[in-house]
Amino acid sequence: MLSMFFARVSTWLAAIVVAASHVAPAVLWRRRHLAPLSAPKCPGALRVLFLHRDLPHHGGVPRCLLYLARASDRLRIEFHVASFVEPSPAMQEAFGALHIEPRCIGDKGYRSPAQRLGWLIEERGIDIIVATTFKAYLCSKWAARGRNAGVVFWVHAIRGTLQGTIRRAIMNFLTKDDPMIFVSRAVRTAHLPAGHRAAAEVIYNGVEDLAGDPQHRPYGQEMRQSLGLPPRGLVLAYVAEFIPWKDHPALISAMHELVRRNVDAQLLLIGEGREMDSARLLAAAGPADSRIHFLGARSDVRQILGLLDVYVHPAREEGFGLAVVEAMLAKCAVVAAREGAMVELIESGKTGLLFDPGNSRALADAVVQLAAEPALGRQMAAAARTSCLEKFDVDQFADGICRFLEECFPSAVRRRQGETPLPKRLAEIRPAGAQG
Repeated sequence: MLSMFFARVSTWLAAIVVAASHVAPAVLWRRRHLAPLSAPKCPGALRVLFLHRDLPHHGGVPRCLLYLARASDRLRIEFHVASFVEPSPAMQEAFGALHIEPRCIGDKGYRSPAQRLGWLIEERGIDIIVATTFKAYLCSKWAARGRNAGVVFWVHAIRGTLQGTIRRAIMNFLTKDDPMIFVSRAVRTAHLPAGHRAAAEVIYNGVEDLAGDPQHRPYGQEMRQSLGLPPRGLVLAYVAEFIPWKDHPALISAMHELVRRNVDAQLLLIGEGREMDSARLLAAAGPADSRIHFLGARSDVRQILGLLDVYVHPAREEGFGLAVVEAMLAKCAVVAAREGAMVELIESGKTGLLFDPGNSRALADAVVQLAAEPALGRQMAAAARTSCLEKFDVDQFADGICRFLEECFPSAVRRRQGETPLPKRLAEIRPAGAQG
């Protein structure tokens, strides 16, 4: 009898230990990452959580989220942001300056991140989750079940987002009644599901114009030496992750062609990625080896743009091209592949030059043309800046996102607006002495 009793006790103890091993990490995570639910920062505003895979300082989508957070009207949106991977210290600091604390929900599988996302929805009283990747969307759908939170899929890329038959089948089934935002017409054409019934809109990303900002003052010619550049010669640059569809080989081959044509040019490659080593080998295999500089990931890209004569962007199927817009705002002459969103950003011959994707000789021809006609480059660069200021204004961008969410979720708007009368909200938020 005693042996049976002790056997049962040991079985129960083992079960308790196993249960504790599963519950304890969840409790610790909640205590570490979630504060008790408090009053909203802005009564009456929609509480919106933007979920992306990671938040590195150099990432295109993370920078767009930061621009959106800075420009959003706090009377309309209470901005929250989360990622699967721990945000970089630079992005934590940047969002922290806006009193926004990025949350990390972990990247192990789907169930655990979805569960933690559900806790965030409950603790923050989230009305809408805006997912920016396939995994973010699936986890958002799972987490939103039974929690009165809407889901929006904000699609940023042509390549990678919905590649593969299985992913497309899943998305066609799940997104029929969910609003979708596309960053370009090219992305909408590539990814709008068949039979989609909800709202779907193209909203171009807003890009901050940093002209005149002393913290982002473009580098002068004195910085050439520190970047490994000679005192003279044409300076080209490309900002992109080293992945196949960014097509670094076409650009490196074009550099070898420029050297063969006796064009005095230097190339700065800014970024990291799994194809970086193969790009180095390709650079070393031709006459432009010493003229191609691999700078890795940089946080001072906007300052480096001040040194450029030409910004080159050979990427295939580009969904938006944030780096291209930043270069155009910096009044750089731009040469890009005629594919994806580039035909929406650039009017060839007026705001930049387009070449056939993958054609390194045509890319070299465009650079030679700009080297021979510097006045043409300056003229196109000035026109490109004017175009970008109109098309990619951050306030217009933020207003477009806010309007879309408000129109898609009117019940959430009514629920939040019932929290506090508008005059009181205005008095709480506007600084003393503000007019209007």
